[in-house]
Amino acid sequence: MTPKDKLNPANSTELNPKGSSRETQESNELNREPNMNDQSTPPEETGQPAQPENVPSARDFSRFRLSQNFGIVSGVRKKLTTVPVRKPNKTQFVRVHPANKMDTMLLRYGDNGEDLYLIDPDVMQQVEDLAKQYRLMEAIDRQNNVFIWPVALPDESRPLNWHLSALEAAGNAELEWTRMQANMALRAYDVFYAEGILDEPEWPVLSMDELLEIAFKNKIIDRPDHLVLRQLRGAA
Repeated sequence: MTPKDKLNPANSTELNPKGSSRETQESNELNREPNMNDQSTPPEETGQPAQPENVPSARDFSRFRLSQNFGIVSGVRKKLTTVPVRKPNKTQFVRVHPANKMDTMLLRYGDNGEDLYLIDPDVMQQVEDLAKQYRLMEAIDRQNNVFIWPVALPDESRPLNWHLSALEAAGNAELEWTRMQANMALRAYDVFYAEGILDEPEWPVLSMDELLEIAFKNKIIDRPDHLVLRQLRGAA
C-alpha cells in the first residue's frame, strides 16, 4: 500500500472496520431528530403506579340502601304493646284525640305514688276515700308515641289552678300541638302552642277500650282479694 492509499478516506474502513461502524452508529443516534408524535412515557416517569391488569370493579352498594317508603313496601307495622299512663313532660309538644277520653276513678298507689290503678265499681267502696276522679285521654307526642294522659278533675268546691290549667292545655291540644310547663309562682301550668308545626298526628287504629287494656294491664283492681286491697287492709 502506497502512502497515497493510506490517505484515501475510502480505504479507512479497511484499517479498523469494527471501530468505524460503532462510531457511525453513535453519530447517527446523536444526530437523529426527536419524534414529536411519540406520546409514550415510561410508567416510572409519570409519578403514577402501574395499574395491574384485570382489576375487579367495586361493588355497587346503592342496591342495599333502604327506600324512603320501606315500611309501606315491606308491609311492616309496629304492634302497640306498651301505652304509658302519664302527663306530658315540660318540653313535649303533644296532641289529644278529640274523641278518645273517659272520666273514671283512679287510685294512686305505690312506693313513689306514681302508679295509677283503675277501680272496678264492685270494689269502689273499699277505696272510696282514697280514689280520685280523673279524665283519661289518648295523647301522642311528636315521635308518634301514644300514651294515656290522666288529668285530675277539679273539685267543684275547691278547684285548683293546677287542675284547671291542665284541662285547658288538654283542650288546646285537641286543636294544635301544645305543651305545658309548671309555673310555681302561679301554682298553675303555662300553656304554649307550636307556631310552625302544622302536620296532623298519626293516631293508631285502636279503640279507647283497646288502649286502656294495654295501658292498665295488671293495674286494674277488680276483686276484693286484689293485692293492693289486701295491703290497704294490712292483710298482705
